[in-house]
Amino acid sequence: MDISHVKVLIIDDQSIVRNGIKTMLEHGEFGSHVFSIEEANGSAEAKYMMRNTRYDLVILDYELGDTNGAVLCKQILSEYPNQKVLTLSNSNNIEFAHDMLQAGAKGYVLKSIDAKNLASSISKILNGGLFFNENLANGLVERCVLGKDKDFAPKHPAIDRLSRREKEIIAMICDQLTNEQIAKQLFLSKRTIDNHRQNILNKLGMINTAGLVRFAVENGLVNP
Repeated sequence: MDISHVKVLIIDDQSIVRNGIKTMLEHGEFGSHVFSIEEANGSAEAKYMMRNTRYDLVILDYELGDTNGAVLCKQILSEYPNQKVLTLSNSNNIEFAHDMLQAGAKGYVLKSIDAKNLASSISKILNGGLFFNENLANGLVERCVLGKDKDFAPKHPAIDRLSRREKEIIAMICDQLTNEQIAKQLFLSKRTIDNHRQNILNKLGMINTAGLVRFAVENGLVNP
């Protein structure tokens, strides 16, 4: 069996919670995962640590003393877009889960979670999936998938980096307009549109128009 060494940062302002999660990670049954764990007691310390170390997973308390989890999650993902974040909370509140999903977190579990379910949540997130507390999952599915709340769908953190003009140009690109046509409609030079287009690709981490169009549809920037 290949052993995966997973570097984890636990962010919680209560040392008893950090110690409890750390103990579960170090002594629980996590299959092929071996954990290296560091701790932060608030957002300032966490940001400092993340400037110097890359983590495979951040376990983040929703209700920190100096901020809330959604705010900190957005700040983390604006700097490190590929960072995987698992939310930890005392509250079984769908609005808190909503906030974290919107902020880009990959999961939301309660602090009362047992080692088995913690193992399941971490494994799923590390493998690219989502894991939300079972009592919240149905409500999230109804809002996100069934469209009961159109504003509820999770937003990719890179979208916040786009200007209004760039979103306008993305819509035109998805309508199959050329750079020359876009420039004419917006009363700008083709060179300006060329620059906008390249900046958009850079911000979103895309390399071509096909990827850009797919991203725009998946993230609600245009109608499919």
